[in-house]
Amino acid sequence: MLSLVLALFVKICRTSCHSVRVLAYLLAFGTVFLSFSAIGHAQSPLSAPNKVGAVGFAARIMGDEASTRILIDFDTLISAKILYMDQPSRIVIELPRTVFSFAKNSGFEPRGLITFVRHGAISKDTTRIVISLKKPAKVNHREITPLKNGDGHRLILDIEAVPPAEFASLIQKQSEIRGVSGDVVTKGDRVYRGKRNNGRFKIVVDPGHGGIDGGASGVRGTVEKDVTLAVAQQIKVELQKLGIFDVELTRDEDVFVSLRQRVDFTRRAHADLFISIHADSLAQRHVRGSTIYTLSKKASDNLSARLAASENLSDLVAGLALPEEEEVVTDILAELTARETIRFSRHFSGILSSVLKNQINLIKNPQRYAAFGVLKAPEVPSILLELGYLSNKQDEKLMQSEKWQAKVAQSVSAAVMKFFKPRLP
Repeated sequence: MLSLVLALFVKICRTSCHSVRVLAYLLAFGTVFLSFSAIGHAQSPLSAPNKVGAVGFAARIMGDEASTRILIDFDTLISAKILYMDQPSRIVIELPRTVFSFAKNSGFEPRGLITFVRHGAISKDTTRIVISLKKPAKVNHREITPLKNGDGHRLILDIEAVPPAEFASLIQKQSEIRGVSGDVVTKGDRVYRGKRNNGRFKIVVDPGHGGIDGGASGVRGTVEKDVTLAVAQQIKVELQKLGIFDVELTRDEDVFVSLRQRVDFTRRAHADLFISIHADSLAQRHVRGSTIYTLSKKASDNLSARLAASENLSDLVAGLALPEEEEVVTDILAELTARETIRFSRHFSGILSSVLKNQINLIKNPQRYAAFGVLKAPEVPSILLELGYLSNKQDEKLMQSEKWQAKVAQSVSAAVMKFFKPRLP
């Protein structure tokens, strides 16, 4: 099998003129080969189902603020859905599952009408390219054509500036799309209301970010979504060892989950405690240490307010429409009336802080609060654990350590046990 795969790789390398595409194919076929060799399957990788999806191997952005053109080359024929989002103005290109393998300095950099571009998974089967606009604009020409060498297809999008009223009209016409823009992940355990298991406690652990939303990036290249998932999975293992907790993760893989879905999932699970895991980045690179946040309409300090504001906009990264401002304010005020939940949240925050301080470095005044949207399940005690700051070299190095991650997971598990011990029979 290995000789067959190597021969195929050599053939691709000799016949393809696109080095980036060769790399993408190597990665794709390498993944298939490893998975099959690991289980001793006799089937050829060439006859295996395509688990990678389409490959976007080249892209360019050209033009100016009057008209901007986007070119993206794929290894296969793809379909592309165009969506418009406001506040801020964005164009979203929705694709079937796609892996992007653009070379650095490929030309796929913001220019003309485009101020920012992000691409990545929005669910298991869907990928998005989210384009932030300098001013309102629309796609006035869309075309998918075969490449001249016959090795794929090119998506061509021409974007032109339009008056704000015309952009608003586009939003209005697709209002039914915007209405479901947050429903991008539909896993089986997210469509029914969970049952409470008497005598046990349900803990929901929330790995921040995921999929197209990578979160913060460290000075050494560490990505927040990877750290949060690794730590959350270890917390689940540690809690399950105790034998009295049922533990669920809001995501157990690299997939995007909106803020509202995280809250709804927690409520459907009848959670007794919600723990959201994050690792942000700051302009002040000297700031380091873990922080524990609880919900409050008014932030404890400016840093907490800025972090909450940033986290609450994470859905924008995935090209989702945000709730109306009035709805957000109403929800927060309603949550603040649930004083018992807030009291329990802060009680757990205190326990966790006392356990962590003997194990890892904490920021000064580690118990803080702000209006984090992910903490707004009114009946579920909830905290957000900021593991540290990826903008700080020391914190980032620690967060890359499996030993340090295990220490955090064990500390969180010990704090959870201490929190629920008075309620045990």
